Amino acid sequence: MALANRLPDPYYKLDTSGAGSETGSGDAGPGFANVKLTSDQKMAVTRTNSQRVIARAIAGHKWNIDIGYHPMTRSEFDPVYTFLLQQRGPLTPFFVSLPQYRTVKNSGWQTILNSSSPSYTFPVTGSVAAGATQLTITVTPSSGSYTAASTNIPKPGELFTVNDSDNSNHTKAYMITMVERNGDLQAGSAALNANQLRLTVNPPITKLISANGLLVFKEPLIKTIAPTAVREYSLNTENLYSFSLKLEEYL
Repeated sequence: MALANRLPDPYYKLDTSGAGSETGSGDAGPGFANVKLTSDQKMAVTRTNSQRVIARAIAGHKWNIDIGYHPMTRSEFDPVYTFLLQQRGPLTPFFVSLPQYRTVKNSGWQTILNSSSPSYTFPVTGSVAAGATQLTITVTPSSGSYTAASTNIPKPGELFTVNDSDNSNHTKAYMITMVERNGDLQAGSAALNANQLRLTVNPPITKLISANGLLVFKEPLIKTIAPTAVREYSLNTENLYSFSLKLEEYL
């Protein structure tokens, strides 16, 4: 089994050798008591004498994640704490699964993501340039056909990542802000085929997505680092551990 590169959670286990998996043996991590997700885009804002506001983005976008845990027993606490010590703060990036994105809002889209017969892929329709805020995908089943409808498409507010064989370092997570399909298009938008979707996303695409790029919608993982190697916890008189965690997306 591969050495764990994902924060232990109720769906991901860590065994004594440091290997991690969703299906193997080992200790699962505790669930989160609360999660704070922050969209962090630095802006330069100036105001003219006429009170006109001029703004521009001055740095790359990243997601910041604050995680709080319920008081934990030692068996719940140790998998998380030892995993984080192994990462040594900002030296080693790792992935995090956020519980609010384990399932999607549209049940028909969830059925597609869970399906193995047929299985589905989501290739981009042509390459997508860095800086783009829209991209088109073709929903491609291994057999049969797909026709986009209101009941079987992703919804705004969902996350996805990119799997690009031409750029394995493209690990950025993106949020969908609008979804277009054939028969439900913005005014002036180009037509789509019945099996295509046009997604408007935030932040803008950070790196070129090649024509071989696939989007990943099922249980997207955010690649993160802990910005500091300092790890502290408190233990109360009932031998319960209190712990919280601040992470930022690794770019």
